[in-house]
Amino acid sequence: MPKIALLPGDGYGPSIIEAAERTLSMVADDIEIVRGDIGFAAYERTGEFLPYETKELAMECGDVICGPVKDCRDESGKAFNPLEALKADLDLYAIIRCFRTLADDLGVPGMDITLWASNMTIGSDVVESRDIDGITISKYIRSSSYSRMMARALTDMELSGKRRVVCVTQDTIFPDSSAMFSEAFDSLFDPQVFHVEHRDVGYWASKLVRNPLEFDYIVCADLYSNVAGGMLAGLSGGNRLAPIAYVGENCNLFVPGLYKTFEDVPRGYANPTSAITCAAMALFDMGHSEQALSIIEALRQTYAAGERTPDVGGTLSTAEFTDRVVSRL
Repeated sequence: MPKIALLPGDGYGPSIIEAAERTLSMVADDIEIVRGDIGFAAYERTGEFLPYETKELAMECGDVICGPVKDCRDESGKAFNPLEALKADLDLYAIIRCFRTLADDLGVPGMDITLWASNMTIGSDVVESRDIDGITISKYIRSSSYSRMMARALTDMELSGKRRVVCVTQDTIFPDSSAMFSEAFDSLFDPQVFHVEHRDVGYWASKLVRNPLEFDYIVCADLYSNVAGGMLAGLSGGNRLAPIAYVGENCNLFVPGLYKTFEDVPRGYANPTSAITCAAMALFDMGHSEQALSIIEALRQTYAAGERTPDVGGTLSTAEFTDRVVSRL
């Protein structure tokens, strides 16, 4: 039986991961749901923020949904984030974000766009050197980080049945890396099969604001992916509603869109929408597209009925909102 691993994380994480678990349990009784620990909950149980057994569980299951994880300090006092360490250990080299407008009053109606980019912490090495007058920043990018990300993006697009894709770079400032990115894109995305375009990031951004529905897929150079993701999130309801998937050869890690800080969330009222969407993304990855689409439709119906958490204009608690979604499955 296939498995999905759930890592509740810290702060409000357990409440939104529970929402994902309840949703999965309703639509996928042929999938085993298993739990692991990361962050301070893991430290309380094992004395480690990222136990070895958690990494083993992630590799065994292949699909993992993880809640927010607080920064902590190792034995030497150095700050680190266990979730970032897990991404590196699993070699999660690509990032995919799906931006859907769940209600017309939250963003551009009908928006359903997928953004692909390389994971900067895996596919490149960035070095900062300080001297008396300032800081020199150098970055080494491996060509393989582009090609293997785009191969996964191509497969995902083929499975979706969508055809409109744009390659976003900035060749006036970084001509060589942009050329390498564009070459990798052109080697995979056949213009006889897809409607393809290349655009400078500034021009693309200005066009996006005027016509957000022009493209279905965006393949973006990693230097601009955070900005591109922020714009797309703003057009579809905000970062909290847009989950992030980190993709590797043997494992995919799904992370809900996060609040700015843990203190931003009233206790019991965290919005679990993106955690529930993570469940849908995991099901898509496992080939359970019908169940995944039923989750997205249940979310849309819940938002259309005005049944929401306070951050998006409602009054429901995390558990109450989840009840409404589950009742529509």
